[in-house]
Amino acid sequence: MPSQARSFESTVTSKGQITLPVFLRERLGVKTGSKILFEETANGAFQCTVKNTNVQSLKGCVSYQGAPISIEQMNDAIMKRDLTDE
Repeated sequence: MPSQARSFESTVTSKGQITLPVFLRERLGVKTGSKILFEETANGAFQCTVKNTNVQSLKGCVSYQGAPISIEQMNDAIMKRDLTDE
């Protein structure tokens, strides 16, 4: 938590976009493609939260048509590949 309150200002472009100052991007962990959630609080102010991608959300994004394999089989395949790369 910062020792004193800080404020930053950005200008909205004609496309409705803003540029976040570097300090905010670094502090919030915002990267290209990050999603930011804006939520209205009870007093009418808005709170923003960076929605980082959870690894669980990636489940099923790559299709595999073969039979399921175990972790041990995956590790064996990696070891065999590493040995042939040398």
